[in-house]
Amino acid sequence: MNTIKLLTLSLLLCSVGACSKDDDTGSWPQIPNEEVRPISPNNRVVYEVNLRNYSAEGNFKGLEKDLPRLRELGIDILWLMPVHPIGVKNRIGTKGSPYSVKDYKAINPDYGTTDDFKSLVKAAHASGMEIWMDWVANHTAWDHPWVTSNLAYYAVKDGRRPYSPEGWADVAQLDYKNKELRAAMIDAMSYWVREFDIDGYRCDAATYVPLTFWKEARAAIDPLKKITWLCEGENPAYMQVFDYDYAWDFNNRLNAFGESNNVKQLVSDCNKLASNNTYADKGRMVYLTNHDLNNGTGSEQQRYGANLLPLTVLYFTVYDMPLIYNGQEVGMNKRMNLFEVSPVEWKPVNETLNTLLKRLTQLKRTQPALEDGANRGTLKVYPTNNDQVFVYSRKRGTNEVLIMLNLSPHPVSFSFSNTTPQYTMFDYLGQGSVSFSLQSELSLPANGYAVYVSK
Repeated sequence: MNTIKLLTLSLLLCSVGACSKDDDTGSWPQIPNEEVRPISPNNRVVYEVNLRNYSAEGNFKGLEKDLPRLRELGIDILWLMPVHPIGVKNRIGTKGSPYSVKDYKAINPDYGTTDDFKSLVKAAHASGMEIWMDWVANHTAWDHPWVTSNLAYYAVKDGRRPYSPEGWADVAQLDYKNKELRAAMIDAMSYWVREFDIDGYRCDAATYVPLTFWKEARAAIDPLKKITWLCEGENPAYMQVFDYDYAWDFNNRLNAFGESNNVKQLVSDCNKLASNNTYADKGRMVYLTNHDLNNGTGSEQQRYGANLLPLTVLYFTVYDMPLIYNGQEVGMNKRMNLFEVSPVEWKPVNETLNTLLKRLTQLKRTQPALEDGANRGTLKVYPTNNDQVFVYSRKRGTNEVLIMLNLSPHPVSFSFSNTTPQYTMFDYLGQGSVSFSLQSELSLPANGYAVYVSK
């Protein structure tokens, strides 16, 4: 009986049966990620950096020193959490939240100087990476100078001006009915584009701020530089301005799967994500973790358990732009306190996860079917005779990326129910090429996965 190779959790190959294989084809080319460029601006991977905790230095220089490693990982965009001075009044914790901004035109001295930041941006650009800044427009720190000098910039509630929104005690709510506030905020945003040549804004709590403001901001900044705009929120109306938003509810569904292990529901959730026509021309960011999730609900190991690896494959391939967060790539199982110094534990490295992510970033960046937005490949679910297995592909033209996931703690055997891929396919994580049929008898190890790419 002929065999095809499927990747185990330890990156060893295991045999499965009954489909043809060409042993002379060889494995997928092992091209270093730093030599791979995304085939389009919509085939990129973003990495969120919490500067305070990223390096031993906890500053721009510590990150700049690590750019070669990030490039080798396959990162195209570095999203920096807020780099501004942090408020002291009503501060939470010893160091405070980076989202409690005290001065929009200054840099937190813990992170370095303006020259250090400019050096980081230039070095990132030289390495083929972009720098996106985190922008907090909804609120300021309680000791921002505006509280004293421009109190009318702040909103009133129950006779109080300012007040803390959403129970966030360390920040004060701004009022975008004030035209002078809008002008001042746009001036501050323009400053970083003009003076530092940044490439994008990830806009914090963006849907809490009126859409009319974001329209004004983009109209003012576009003539300076065509940057990318990422909305923290999930309101399709805001895509009139933004290039990407969060696939927020989908992440909620992934977390629910981590508790229920309901594969049928997960398949339905993926189909719902892919079939949302309100995002037909716009991109979305997908993720397993980020600073909010890590700080609030713990590590991805705690939320997804033994299915972390197959879900890593899933979120990189099922839809649009994947995010890696601050140490996620080494498998660190740690909840990092957002309000304290809580350094990434870079060792020991989970080599299985690290290697897998390097292969997935290269896959994302080289396959037309995995493009974001208007040119994204369609999602096709392949029914099987095993309800613990999720088999699907992304397909655009003749390019098809086929994924097989075993979302159970036991080895499984399965076969296609009524349709199979029509192409001869490379075993992307293994060796050789395969042609599937309805007679193919397949198997995966516990929590196993496999990836195939059409020739």
